Amino acid sequence: MNGLKILIDTNILIGLEDNRKITEVYSSLFQKCLQHGVQVFVHEASKQDIKRDKDLERQNIILSKIEKFLLLENIPIPEQDQLEHTYGKISKANDYIDVILLYTLHDIDAVDFLVTQDRGLHKRASKIGISDRVFRVEDALVWLREKYDRTKVALPYIEEKQCHQINRKDGIFASLSSDYGEFDAWFQNSCVRGHRYCWTIHFDNEIAGIAIRKEENFDELIKNIHTAEEHFQTKPDKILKICTFKIREEYRGEKFGEQLIKQVLWWSYKNRYDFIYLTVYPKHKNLIDLLLQYGFEVIGRTKGELYLGKTFSVGVFKTCANKDPLQYHRQFYPAFLSGEPVGKFLIPIKSAYYETLFPENINNRQAGLFDATGLSSNKIPGNTIRKVYVCNAKIKAIKKGDILLFFHLKNNFSFHSQSLVSVGIVDGFDVTSSHEELLRLTAKRSAFSQEELTGLTSGGKKQVKVVNFLLAGHISPAILMARLDEIGIKGPVQSIRRISHEHYIALEKDIKLDVKTLL
Repeated sequence: MNGLKILIDTNILIGLEDNRKITEVYSSLFQKCLQHGVQVFVHEASKQDIKRDKDLERQNIILSKIEKFLLLENIPIPEQDQLEHTYGKISKANDYIDVILLYTLHDIDAVDFLVTQDRGLHKRASKIGISDRVFRVEDALVWLREKYDRTKVALPYIEEKQCHQINRKDGIFASLSSDYGEFDAWFQNSCVRGHRYCWTIHFDNEIAGIAIRKEENFDELIKNIHTAEEHFQTKPDKILKICTFKIREEYRGEKFGEQLIKQVLWWSYKNRYDFIYLTVYPKHKNLIDLLLQYGFEVIGRTKGELYLGKTFSVGVFKTCANKDPLQYHRQFYPAFLSGEPVGKFLIPIKSAYYETLFPENINNRQAGLFDATGLSSNKIPGNTIRKVYVCNAKIKAIKKGDILLFFHLKNNFSFHSQSLVSVGIVDGFDVTSSHEELLRLTAKRSAFSQEELTGLTSGGKKQVKVVNFLLAGHISPAILMARLDEIGIKGPVQSIRRISHEHYIALEKDIKLDVKTLL
């Protein structure tokens, strides 16, 4: 069978009739798959698992749903100890099913992606390095829209405001009030009257997400979280509390949570906070997992809420610094290692591609052209941390944790023309000449359509390099080409090229990351 293939975890189907909103999301996902020829499979192991359900009525309902999909069957499965060696301990029947699904995806490669809401399954996928092939339903739906739909939606943007400037009738407040019974009174008395600052993500003329912040001292912190003190090696002087962090359910899967986290972390890092923290209900598992990816740790629990905190440098938490460059970057994001073992690469990037990857850092001479799109100085498009760069360069020696220095190619309409503008840290490197594999490798990070990505392989004739990376920040001011030449980095930057550690050291004092904020 040609075309992309996804495997669904049948646990997705259990209980759908109890939640109308989730049913609509699933329905949209399957409609998009049907519309674009993406085949949807169920594994026979999942089917057998459903047959063990003692609730016969529910069993029959789920089995009837399964019959709508293609069945993967008769795949030889290794012994349990072999599976555990790759995929982790199998303690119960559900673990065994999870591992078989991952085995079918990873070892057999019978499908391109797995779609599941199972948090444990996502964790197993992350540990073996295939998390980019395992989607949640909301993520899969966004991916299908981005890859196949020709109509592009307007970019969201993040605004900084004081709480008294927000429209209290916006729909996000109804959701917050339902989560926190005393939210309205707290918001009025503490946030509005206290003139607290917040960031909001705006989309389609409404608030899709909000983060409210306040400064605290160490005594306030340990008064609220008695267990927090034991996590610190040294007492942080400057503390930021994110009092509220919320993404509306309608916008989950759009990566808005990642955009808002990026804003919070970049602003906190730029303003030299030693420690930031927030509270999260355990039910918000996706948000917790995202926070853990960027160095947050659980530091306490009160009234059913988890407290998660993060530092930006070694020596604040008792937790040891990870010596692996990529893991260090995640732990202390956006800080990164730049010692001699870490590779450094100049990455040429055309203006149009740069504006797609880094829309919040567009700096055009003809700025007026963008006014009509809503991209003004106080309405910067939202943007994610995880990205992908694709090219046909000959380079083959890029490792996780290496530093990418993005060089904006000549463009007479951009102030960034012929200068170093952004920094990324490599999160993965792959090579392919297959357009289907290219779609698979870029699925969770690419902002490009199927047609744009397919054209890079020239029908399977050209090798494409896929560089996944985390955006560390933007260089401000940008470093002009004349400065590179002065340091000894000479010649045109037309393809990816490695620079020496010595040249990087000479350049490093000019790499001032503005980690762009809305100030």
